[in-house]
Amino acid sequence: MGSLAWTVLSDFVQHSPRWAFTLIVGLPLLVLVLTEVITRLRRREHPLARGLGLVRNLVIPSAALWIFLSHVAGMAEDHLLVRLSQTLAWLTGLIAVLRIVNDLLFESDAVSSTWRANVPSLFRDLVRVFLVAIGAAIIYSVVWGQSIEGAVAALGVTSIVIGLALQEPLSNIVSGVMLMFERPINLGDWVTADGVTGKVQEINWRSIHIAVPTQGVRIIPNRSEEHTSEL
Repeated sequence: MGSLAWTVLSDFVQHSPRWAFTLIVGLPLLVLVLTEVITRLRRREHPLARGLGLVRNLVIPSAALWIFLSHVAGMAEDHLLVRLSQTLAWLTGLIAVLRIVNDLLFESDAVSSTWRANVPSLFRDLVRVFLVAIGAAIIYSVVWGQSIEGAVAALGVTSIVIGLALQEPLSNIVSGVMLMFERPINLGDWVTADGVTGKVQEINWRSIHIAVPTQGVRIIPNRSEEHTSEL
């Protein structure tokens, strides 16, 4: 058994030296480097550690399996196992990239005082799911050689269903985007909204917090009737 494994390994090294170096030396070295980087980031409580953890724990093993099946075992590109491993590698890579981008943009301490800190997690999750769905449709077309028309149609139907189910919160978010960028009102302004008049204490992606002298703080959804500023 040992001699057979050695024979297979020797043939692999002779016929595919680049892939042999990648699997035998490159991948273990990459895992060691990532482990060290992740350990240092975790000590500093840096959000990037989670994304790199996905790369180490999911992307690298999936890519290694793909390389092994296609270049060591010699399976054809259209073999079911090769396509499954390739699909898994691309999907995990896409998820890891989105995780890293999300952590760098929205989880860093440096953005705690910017508009990015106020982006609702629901909005980020919906965008992430939408991008993963698009990536999955592309992978389905490229790896499996299938038309993406059916996948696009299914994605469209799913988007409509999600949009109808989340119509209220999504409407508030869109209205909040307009308020954040147009800035028709600012903190400290006196406004009238939904029949109440008060001083603006907070503006976020979902609502406006208005301090009403006789009623305390009122939370007005951004989708409500037009907010009117008072001089």
